[in-house]
Amino acid sequence: MRPLIYIMTPLLILTIFLASRFVTWDAIKGENRQAQGHVQEGTAALRTWKLPQAIAAFTQAIEIEPRYAEAYVKRGLAYYRSAQYEAAIADYTETLKLKRYQADAYASRGDAYRALEDTQRAIEDYAASLKKRWNASVMLKRAETYFKRGDIQKALTDYNNAIKRVPSATAYYARGNVYLQLSIQGNGNYLKPALADLDQAIAIESRFANAYISRAQTYTHLGEQTLATNDYTQAIELFTDVIQTWQGESNALIQVYYWRAFAYQKLGEMDKAEKDTVEVYQYIFSFFLEKIAKL
Repeated sequence: MRPLIYIMTPLLILTIFLASRFVTWDAIKGENRQAQGHVQEGTAALRTWKLPQAIAAFTQAIEIEPRYAEAYVKRGLAYYRSAQYEAAIADYTETLKLKRYQADAYASRGDAYRALEDTQRAIEDYAASLKKRWNASVMLKRAETYFKRGDIQKALTDYNNAIKRVPSATAYYARGNVYLQLSIQGNGNYLKPALADLDQAIAIESRFANAYISRAQTYTHLGEQTLATNDYTQAIELFTDVIQTWQGESNALIQVYYWRAFAYQKLGEMDKAEKDTVEVYQYIFSFFLEKIAKL
């Protein structure tokens, strides 16, 4: 699981941990034992991305205990991972009505709003979450949302604050990517700051595959093609390791195949890039077929 965390975008970091943060005695005491069992079953499925099983288990718990906040917030996460964003928002809103897990419910609902490209509501929910409990991942998501809507200074302020409080690999990677994108877009020469941040990300987490991808792009723009090739090669090795060892739902590997295809393409290995691209489309096609079958 750990290598996958560093391959997925920072958007995914918080949701990975949400699956396990609620299982405490305080969270489940007083609930029906059968409902507790369903939540535990759903949590196990959620951790390995077995999403239909997780949704079914949490739904059974809610049918037994209609005010079971833990079941709502976790089912919301399962819906979110299944790209059922409106359903996720409904479950997170219900969690907030029950006045439980408010920091997490606001943050997660912000994720769903952002997936629907409702950046204003996403920012409002992230802000509400940060008021309840400061969290570096939430601040990074708000920074990314600010950047997406063109509020560059607000984005950099959030990135800087996150790094100052928690100088993590994810935070350096996120800010480094912003500097890289600003340089590519012609909004100043931020290549050296980008390289410095990506170096820091890799120094903290040596298996951070996407950081190697971004650093390779930075090296390319700096004219350091040999170093770029080395980073793309390292990223491919990490992606391959995840693909070979992954035991959850195969759909969770869509981004992994996508980024490995990107790295192969940059190295000129077009046959391998094409093969991984086909894998991506097959997974996406299967994913939507499953959704259509449920209509």
